[in-house]
Amino acid sequence: EINDNNSTSSNKASLSNPLALARYYEMEFWQDMDSLNVLRPDVVCRVSEHVEQTIVPYIEMILKGGMAYVIPEDGDDDDSAQQQRGSVYFDVRAFEHVTEGRTKYGKLAPDVASSDFFSWDDESNDNVNTSDDSSNNSNEGESPSQLRQKRDSRDFCLWKYRTQSPPSPSSNLATNNTIEPAIVSYSSPWGPGRPGWHVECSAMIQRLSMDFQSTHKFQLHAGGIDLKFPHHSNEIAQAEAFHEAVTIKDDDGEGRRQFEEWIPNWVHTGHLYVKGRKMSKSLKNFVTIREMLGISTNTNDKGGVETTDSHQNQSSAWSCPSDDFRLWCLGLSGSYRGPATYSKDRMDEARVIRTKWVKFLMEGQQCLDEWKTAENNCHDYYATDDSASQQSTKVWGEDELQLFNQVTQSGMKCREALVGRCTTNTDGSTRGSFDLDGASFVKELTKLADLGLAYVQAASIHKPRPGEPLRFAVETFRRQLDLVGFTSYTINAGISTTLEHASSSNADLLDEIAAFRSAIRSATLNGIRSKDTMAAAKEVLGLCDELRDDVLPSLGVELVDGKVTNGVGDNRAWRRCSPRDKIPKEDE
Repeated sequence: EINDNNSTSSNKASLSNPLALARYYEMEFWQDMDSLNVLRPDVVCRVSEHVEQTIVPYIEMILKGGMAYVIPEDGDDDDSAQQQRGSVYFDVRAFEHVTEGRTKYGKLAPDVASSDFFSWDDESNDNVNTSDDSSNNSNEGESPSQLRQKRDSRDFCLWKYRTQSPPSPSSNLATNNTIEPAIVSYSSPWGPGRPGWHVECSAMIQRLSMDFQSTHKFQLHAGGIDLKFPHHSNEIAQAEAFHEAVTIKDDDGEGRRQFEEWIPNWVHTGHLYVKGRKMSKSLKNFVTIREMLGISTNTNDKGGVETTDSHQNQSSAWSCPSDDFRLWCLGLSGSYRGPATYSKDRMDEARVIRTKWVKFLMEGQQCLDEWKTAENNCHDYYATDDSASQQSTKVWGEDELQLFNQVTQSGMKCREALVGRCTTNTDGSTRGSFDLDGASFVKELTKLADLGLAYVQAASIHKPRPGEPLRFAVETFRRQLDLVGFTSYTINAGISTTLEHASSSNADLLDEIAAFRSAIRSATLNGIRSKDTMAAAKEVLGLCDELRDDVLPSLGVELVDGKVTNGVGDNRAWRRCSPRDKIPKEDE
């Protein structure tokens, strides 16, 4: 929210200031997350709202603990002043000295980046490396003067003093000698400025830890693999320095406590690739979420975004791009730790798998609804024969037992794929292992769908079946989908709605029926008037073919030659299909 890129980008944007730019993209971000059915967090923090009340006191505590120092601005070299004005830097050497080996800097960093390049006893700074590479912390818009004054190349900025001098004629917007916008400059004991990149997260986490200490505790911190070092490594160092400084302040003389892990679990995700190259704005090889979902946007007269959400209007159980994308992320993109390659082919593969899931839910639910109707007919006390009672049974056979047991096993494997498993050793102790395995989750769900479809197809041929095993399979499937965040379009596939609250697909079907009736009536009347019955018959037959080949398949209904038996004595000449697309075969 507050950094060099935002400050310079705002000069190019039509918006008036960097904070307005941040709010603009914050709004777009939440809209995109809503479109992907990503739950919103319970607490949201903005750096700009925490600077003076949260971040500045946090930096002050690290300074008081002797683990930070001020690099004074030019003209403010008076060490006798009560408080120097300038930029504040974290002192890695002092941090390691004060903590006396109970912790170390760079817990998530490569060994070469976390090690002490210079001897602690070497008082000379002549060898300080000022190159701008990822193995040191000189990537925060620091001036050459500040780089020379750093005590260690691993030191990093906690507070960046606001640049006061105007830009030189030879400079560009990306250099450090521009006047930063006042709206992102805040008051501090070291003069006006803004927080360094790394300290923002640590300070706000500390604030939330105190606010919710009676009910919650931070257990997980996540980010891209590129943030592992230096960003996350520096967050840990700051947090440990802060807590050490608090301990020094409250020390009762009985010795220092052992360090506790600041946040015990860290998750780092791989980068997204397109055609073999990392997706990035600079390479212009990115695909926006809105483009992927088919959402069009327009900018209004006030600079705001107006969204035309054709994705929501056109989504259905058969066609839901956000759910296809979720399936790809979960099971087809590889391990979350490594790189993921996005392509249309991979999204098509996700759509094929989800189509099979939807087909199982729809046909399974249809079968259950028909069995329920047949079972209700068994309670007709006025029936004159026993034909109705023959359409219902509660006896489980081998097929029912096999389905129930395999669904149970698949459900357990799905859970293990998401939360891991815990085993008990011979001595009674427990041992757990965990890593998210989305590919196994998708594999087990697809296996469950295959089992369910085979059972439904067998039920359409053989005698009536008890509904409980199939209901268990369908409900288990829906629960698993809900657990990993699929939308109601997929989760509730096959669940019918009343005409009063008909879905758009039901309304479309009624529209087509009405249009077909009008076309047939018009063709027939024209034939009567012209006395050309042969032409009228050909037109009527053409309309029927169009209904069979184009209209109904576009709505997810396929007419078949012969009859389709549903297992309760009813024969139908139709079945569900994927709208407009033939359901792909396994080998395809």
